[in-house]
Amino acid sequence: MKLIETIFVWVAANFTTEVYMISTKIQGILWSIADIVLVFVFLKIADLVRVRTQKKKIRWRYFSLWFSAVLTPVLIFTQTPKQVILLESVICGTQFSILIYTVIVERKGMMDFITKKL
Repeated sequence: MKLIETIFVWVAANFTTEVYMISTKIQGILWSIADIVLVFVFLKIADLVRVRTQKKKIRWRYFSLWFSAVLTPVLIFTQTPKQVILLESVICGTQFSILIYTVIVERKGMMDFITKKL
């Protein structure tokens, strides 16, 4: 327990705006990469189901995901906490909007596909 206390005291004493900016940028980039992978895999599964049910392929959702992926490295160039929060909100908001929309729109086809396969 002493080690944890020491770490927290050190962080409290040394957590400056610069440290906040660096850690927040790194965290935002890593989370965004994880979200991109998650949404991409989910879109691939939805696309697979759509192809098997003879529906059109997903296009604009991939484009939106690509747009959020292009915005992710821009986090490096933000200079204020407000800029980081706003840009991260746009990036994550886009990614999760794609995910939520896909779940809502593709739920029936995916459930039918899964139940037929099992």
